[in-house]
Amino acid sequence: MSKIKKWDIIIVAAIFLLGIGLLIGFRLYEEAASSGNVYAKISYDNELILMIDLETLEYHIYDTDYKDQIVVDRYNEGIFYVPGKVTTDMDVLYEIDDYARENQIVGIKLLVEDQKISVVYQESPRDLCQFQAPTDSHLRPIVCLPNALVIDVYTDLTSDQFVPDSVLE
Repeated sequence: MSKIKKWDIIIVAAIFLLGIGLLIGFRLYEEAASSGNVYAKISYDNELILMIDLETLEYHIYDTDYKDQIVVDRYNEGIFYVPGKVTTDMDVLYEIDDYARENQIVGIKLLVEDQKISVVYQESPRDLCQFQAPTDSHLRPIVCLPNALVIDVYTDLTSDQFVPDSVLE
């Protein structure tokens, strides 16, 4: 091995170790700043539409144009339906979800389980959004670009910030 190759390996290893160190540092900071409460903020088409307490399943629907498209009838099971851009018919969802078929729900099915939130069903090319792992961390948001949906988790809010001032949002 020449000196250049040795230095290349050393530089790559140093950058890799720095990246791992930063990731661990961010996780430790998130844990230290955590209030013990975990909330998911769901935004659709760049508008905050729903906020869910991932521990108690309490929720707040924001007064937007999309509020009538949010279905929370099954919130006690941890299931929420939110709007999403649809590119084909919803026959597949209706085949796997009797409740959605009966109520003609079009959109994205979210599941809150073990204080984590995930996309259980959505309709988009390649269905990539539902393959993202459940999250309970601000460092791992669920971003579903084909459906214009973003789920961001906050661990540093207190219970009195559960329904924040709409001016601040």
